[in-house]
Parts: sequence; structure tokens; C-alpha cells
Amino acid sequence: MASRLCAGAARLCVAASRQRTQVAGLRTGGKVGKEYAPVPAGLANRMKVFQLPNNLPVHIKGGPIDKLLYLVTAIVCTVGVLECFHVYYVLSYPAKKD
Repeated sequence: MASRLCAGAARLCVAASRQRTQVAGLRTGGKVGKEYAPVPAGLANRMKVFQLPNNLPVHIKGGPIDKLLYLVTAIVCTVGVLECFHVYYVLSYPAKKD
């Protein structure tokens, strides 16, 4: 009994997927799938730069601007961690009131 139910459910799923595929084919003029817009030339060149096998991490492949941004981000993160420890210290040892 259970195998008959599973077989019937499988047939329904297959029929439904065939219908969806046929309807999609009618809507797209026989083509089933996604079509994408062409990639602009400037973006294609940038993509080639980042895909070069030059053993550089991706956050440095963009040149000196990326190095600067990485350095600034590292400094801000370090200062943030130090400030967290400073806050923990101040909260752990509050100033004594006279």
C-alpha cells in the first residue's frame, strides 16, 4: 500500500516538473535556462586581474589601494579589541569614591 502511494506521488511530481519545463520553454521561445547580460569590458579586465595565479591573497591583488585599506582595517580592528579590554578593566576595577 505504501509503495503504491509513493509511486503515485512520484508520478505526480514527474508530471508537474514536465509541465513546468514545457511552460518555461514556451515562455522563453524554446530556451530553458537563464540568460545574463554581457559583462562590461572594465569589469572583465578587473576579473582577469583577480584571477591571475600570482600567489597573492585576494585582499592585496588590487594594488596599493587594497594594501592601504587592509592596513586601515587591521588598525581599526586592533584598536577596537584594545578598547574592549580597556572597558573590561574599567568595569572590573571601578574608581574608588572618597
